[in-house]
Amino acid sequence: EVLKPLPSIAGLNRLQPVVKITGVEMDPKDAGDAWVNLEIDEAVNARTGRRSGLYGLKLLMNGREVARDPDDPDAPLPRTLAEWRKVNRTETDNGHYNYQLRVTIPSDGKELEFSAYAFNEDRVKSESAFFSWKPPPRRLGQKPRQRRAFVLTIGVDAYAEKRLDLNFAVADARLIGERLTAIPGYEMRRASLTTSATRAVTSEHIQNALSLLGGLQVEAAREMLTAAGHDVAQLEEASPDDVVIISFSGHGFADKSGNFALLPSDARWPLNSTGPALDTTVTADDLTLWLRYINAGDIAFIIDACHSGAAVDTPDFKPGPMGDPGLGQLAFDKLIRILAATQADDVALESANLRQGLLTASLSEGLEPGTGNLRADENEDGAVGLDEWLRYAVERLPSLNEEARRGGTAMAARGVRLVMRTPAAPPRVQEPSLFDFSTEDSPVIVRRR
Repeated sequence: EVLKPLPSIAGLNRLQPVVKITGVEMDPKDAGDAWVNLEIDEAVNARTGRRSGLYGLKLLMNGREVARDPDDPDAPLPRTLAEWRKVNRTETDNGHYNYQLRVTIPSDGKELEFSAYAFNEDRVKSESAFFSWKPPPRRLGQKPRQRRAFVLTIGVDAYAEKRLDLNFAVADARLIGERLTAIPGYEMRRASLTTSATRAVTSEHIQNALSLLGGLQVEAAREMLTAAGHDVAQLEEASPDDVVIISFSGHGFADKSGNFALLPSDARWPLNSTGPALDTTVTADDLTLWLRYINAGDIAFIIDACHSGAAVDTPDFKPGPMGDPGLGQLAFDKLIRILAATQADDVALESANLRQGLLTASLSEGLEPGTGNLRADENEDGAVGLDEWLRYAVERLPSLNEEARRGGTAMAARGVRLVMRTPAAPPRVQEPSLFDFSTEDSPVIVRRR
C-alpha cells in the first residue's frame, strides 16, 4: 500500500495564535447562561511579516465543547484545507480579536473549568487557555434546573425498496425505550421514530428530531415530525444538566474508503449498484452537523447497524484536539459515547429467536437481574452506570452471537458485505466497539437494583 505523501514541515505555518480567556460573567437577562470573554492575537513573524491567521475557535466547559466560532449550521463539512479555511476563518482587527461566547451552564453551582483554543491557517493548534470560574449563588427562590433524560429511539424495518426490509429494528427501538423508562434522578422525556405500514422514517425526520434536542428551528421541526405521524412532544433543547441517549436500528453501509451512512426508510439502492445513493442516506457528515448543537451533560449514541464502527473509526481519524471534521472528531470534542454494533468492515445481525438485533439484546440483558445484581453492574454496588451498561454490551455480544449460532438461530444482516468471504471461511463473530474519549465515567445511573 502506498501511503499519502506528507506535507513539508518546512513549508508549514507554525505561528500559533494566542488565545486568552479574560473573564466569565452571568447573563443578566437569563440566569442559566453566562458570557465568556476572550482575547485572541494573531502571531506575526517580525522578519517576514507572515501571520498565523485565526481559524476554528473552540470553547470547552469541563472538557466538553460548548461553542465555536465561526459557527454556520448550514456550512458543509470541509474536506480540503482550502475548504476548511473558508468555513473556519475569523477576521481580526489588525491581528487582534475580542469576542464573547454565550453558553448555557449547569445549575448545580459547581466550579466550572473553561478552556479555549484556535488554529492557524495550516491547522496548527494554539496553546489552550484555561479559566476556572464558580457561578454566583442562586438568587432567593431560584431553584436548580430540573434534570431531564431524553431518550430518542429510531427503528427502521420498512424500506421503500422492499428487498431491504428488516424484521426487528422497530422492536429494538421499543425495547431500548422500555429499558430506559426510568433513569434515577431525571425527568424522563421519550420519543421514538419508527416505521409502520403508513409511517416512514426519512433522513429529514432524523435531522428534525436531533434539531429539537439542539434547539434549532424548533417550531418547524416539531410541526414537520407531527405531520409525519411521529410523537415528539417530549423533545426539547437539552441543557448541561440533562442526559441524551439516542439509538438507531436499521441498515448501515460503509464503502471501501470507510465512508459510513445509515439508511432511512426512503433510501435508494439500485440493484446494480455497489452501494446506496448517498444523497438518500444519513451520512456520518450529516450526523456530525446534526449532533453538534446538542449541549447535554452526557450524550450516548447507540448504532445497531452494519459497518457502524466506520462511523468513528475512519482511516484518517486520530483522537485529539484537532481541526479535522468528522463524527470521530465531534465525539472527541463533545465527549459523545458512541456504541457501534460492529467493526468497520463487518455486519450487524438480528436474531429470529431473540427477535432483536444482537447489540440491542445485549443491552437489554445488561439491565436484567443476574445473580443478586443487575447483569451490567460491574462493581456490584446495586446500580448500573451509563458506562457500565455500554461496556457490558461490548463484552457480552460476541458470546451471545456464538450462542445464537450454536443454537441454529436464523440471523439476518443489517447491511450488505462489501467483500464476500469464501464459503469455506469460518463465520465471523460480531464484535461491537465503544468509542469513549472521556477521562472518567459518567455520573448517570441508568438503573438501580
